[in-house]
This record gives sequence, C-alpha cells and structure tokens, in this order.
Amino acid sequence: MRALTGELLLSAWDRCDAEHDVDRALTLLELSTPELDREQLAELSIAERNALLLRLRAITFGPVLGGYANCSACGAPLEFTLPVEALLSRTQQQLPAGGREWTEDAQTFRLRPVNSNDLLATLSAPDGTVAEELLVSRCLTLSEPRKSPMRISPSIRGQFEQVNGAAEIVCALDCPGCSAHETLDFDIVRFLWTEVQRAARRLLGEIHELACAYGWSEKAIVSMSPSRRNAYREMLNA
Repeated sequence: MRALTGELLLSAWDRCDAEHDVDRALTLLELSTPELDREQLAELSIAERNALLLRLRAITFGPVLGGYANCSACGAPLEFTLPVEALLSRTQQQLPAGGREWTEDAQTFRLRPVNSNDLLATLSAPDGTVAEELLVSRCLTLSEPRKSPMRISPSIRGQFEQVNGAAEIVCALDCPGCSAHETLDFDIVRFLWTEVQRAARRLLGEIHELACAYGWSEKAIVSMSPSRRNAYREMLNA
C-alpha cells in the first residue's frame, strides 16, 4: 500500500470528487493498492474494505484520528482522538470467517458478508425497506428456491447483523459537560475523504504559490517532497 501524496493525492481528489461514498472508497484503495484491481476491491467485505481504509489513513495522515462531534443531550462539542491500530485490532477480531450457515424450517440458509458491489446495487432503491431487502437477497443463498418473495424474518435479520457487525466502527464518548454517554458511528470513508480534500487543496495552494514565484510547473512542484516545498515557501515569506 502506498500513501496518498503528491500527484497520487491530486488524482484521488480529481477522481473522487463527483463519486458516491461507495465508489470513493474503491477509488482511494485502487490508487493506493495497485496490486488489487477495482473488482477485487469491490468483492471484499465492507469490514475488510474499512480495515484497508484505516491502514491507508495511517500511512497518509498519521496513526491517530482526530475529530469532533456534538453531545445529543446538551449539544456541547466533543473532541475525540482514535488510535488507528486500536480500531484495526477491534475490526480484525470481529471479521467474519466466510459468512454463516444455519437451518430453519427445513431450509438451509447461507449468508455472506456485504461487499461494495452489494451496496452499489442498492443505490437506486426507492426507499430503505427495498434497499434492505435487496441487500439481504444478494447475500443470502437458500438450499431450495422460494415460490414467494423472501421475507426478512427476525432470525435472518439477526444473522445478517452478526455477520456484518465488524463493518460498523462504533466509538464511545463521555460528554465532559453533562456526563452523558455517547455512541458515535464512525464513517471512515467520509472521514478519509474530508482529509483528502483538505490536503489536496492545501497542496494546490502550495503549487500556486511556488509557480507564481518561480515559474515552475505543477509536475515539478508536486514531485518535490513536502519538506522541500515548505523550505521554499519559508524563504518566500522570510
């Protein structure tokens, strides 16, 4: 895996800008993991995809995530830091071992984890109920074909949640103002994309500054290390 820096960072910013979050995740990983093609990445479970995105975040922006939320009880701002390795360790401990199989009403059910292709297939669904039914139907295989539309029973829903539990990154926070206990659903795709946007715009600002001062091309400036670009900028501002 390679970090999103220089030209790779700008390519990620260009390509991901108009994409849906599901596609963004694939594009970021496609650029950073050239040993895997897009279809291979799309077939990874969401938990496996998220683990790769966490690793990408660590090598690109550092090993500690920092962010803000608001207390749902009193509205106070909450600042938090999350070590990437701790999140990775928790995710990997929960990774499903190839799905689950069980028997119910003389029928054998086989359920695999959700992947990115499954999520993409639900984007055009008219509502959440239809999207859920489509998602489950794509991941569930029955030993005998059903004559009527599949109903998502409580047992199927429970098995589905267990198989895909590792796809959710949940963090616990305590509000220092009112002592309320908050549970934060952390979205690594949106978090990483926000950081990519900020870093790309910062790099474009540096390119503009150095190109105006020295007449260098974008390619020449991007190929410099961050420390070299900063050294030139410090001399300009001295």
